[in-house]
Amino acid sequence: MTEAVSANGDVDVSVKSFASLFRDAKRPLAIDTYQRPFVWGTDKVNQLVADIDEYCHKTNSSRISLDYYMGAILLHEDIEKNRLFIIDGQQRLTSLCLLYHFIMDGLPENQALHYHSPISVANIKQAQELFEQSSLRQHGANLFNHICFTVITVQSEDLAFNFFDTQNNRGVPLQPTDLLKAYHLRAINGRDHILLQTNCAERWERLQGRKQILGHGADFAPTLFHQFLWRARRWTGQKEIKRESYNDIIAEFQNDAIRSEAPDSVPLYTSRSNRLGSTLTLLPQKGYRLEPLSIRLSNDAAELPFAIRQPISMGIGFFLYAEKYTALIKQLLEDEQPDPEVHAFRNLYDQVIADISLYLRELFLLASVMYIDQFGHHQLFHFALWLDHVLGAIRLEKQYIFKEAPLIFLRDSPYNLLDVITSAFRPEEVIAYLKKDPRAVSAYDKENIVTGKGVQGRYKKNVLVYYGYYDKMDNLKGKAHWIDEKLIEENQV
Repeated sequence: MTEAVSANGDVDVSVKSFASLFRDAKRPLAIDTYQRPFVWGTDKVNQLVADIDEYCHKTNSSRISLDYYMGAILLHEDIEKNRLFIIDGQQRLTSLCLLYHFIMDGLPENQALHYHSPISVANIKQAQELFEQSSLRQHGANLFNHICFTVITVQSEDLAFNFFDTQNNRGVPLQPTDLLKAYHLRAINGRDHILLQTNCAERWERLQGRKQILGHGADFAPTLFHQFLWRARRWTGQKEIKRESYNDIIAEFQNDAIRSEAPDSVPLYTSRSNRLGSTLTLLPQKGYRLEPLSIRLSNDAAELPFAIRQPISMGIGFFLYAEKYTALIKQLLEDEQPDPEVHAFRNLYDQVIADISLYLRELFLLASVMYIDQFGHHQLFHFALWLDHVLGAIRLEKQYIFKEAPLIFLRDSPYNLLDVITSAFRPEEVIAYLKKDPRAVSAYDKENIVTGKGVQGRYKKNVLVYYGYYDKMDNLKGKAHWIDEKLIEENQV
């Protein structure tokens, strides 16, 4: 095994086996707060099993002589915390630690890998089961002397983050949200920065573990930032509306973020959620305080005094902002005891909108989150009925709904609906705007779709069933008249 091949004080490069990496480590190997959960799923673990098994058989198992190279590992030596933090390589090292435990009935010395996220727990359990189903135990402890890495150890935290920002995790590319988490945790400094970083990292892990509603995979953060927050902030006007890219997310929530005067505080702006405060202070383990009035706020993140299009503050401001809108989404779709407006909204969503089309559903939920950010739950159900009326017209007109459909709708309307919501003073203004949509009446009056047949027919059937006309008529002509006070009162129970 090749030892250190270059060193210049701040950077040390060597080639080490898995066994020697842990055995010879000056400090325990650990995962810092900014790192994401363990995300390797079935495909990645099965591929690792197959690769190692093939390697062992090609080298005659117990008489292994050639090394099995698994790429570079980047470590940050933190003398103050007495840890070697894994910057790049945690997915591979965690998987190998699980394999080590399977073969050796214990974990390597000098490991201090701790995971708390439900995502990590689920994936670790799954990986353990896959290893137990494999035949790798027969290869014994000698295997870990021949799995090797190029190990890069850096002393400077700045250098560590520079590496982190430019490296991809081997096998699973970093999401923009992984980089945003690292950047904003790093921006938290000051006297109590360790406590505040830990607090925010725990909030982020809870956010990541939220139930998926639009995206795929176990991490909710990309869904929040791509389908909700970036679009809410950047889908403005009607000339240059486009779908978000990797770099767009980084630019909006990192490059354009502003620095707070104090590490534990966030500047506030006048909005429906904030009439009096100028600063929000995070009290570790104790909630929030609104200044200059010294008002203690509820621990309910949905009540945080932010507006969706306000400037993003570096550090804790970023994490609290993300937590608020995660909580608003949860209010709409998950709370077990919703108020009557949300209850009626959810029934409409489950019975009608859930089958409208993915791209129209994304716009429906985006507009609904922006609505409750502006007006709370006041007339939410009334708004949702008219929003479905307008978006449903698109469904009836088009057999195929492509991802550009929401953009075209916002561009071609008299005004951008999202701008109408954020600039309105009263819910009635938004509802009146939806009622006046000139295309909707024509779409419902002209439709001749076979009820229940195909995607359009299923949506039509859902509408007829929801409004109680399924056994009474076979068309949607005059549907606007079905939305009346009686319907609204009957559904708000």
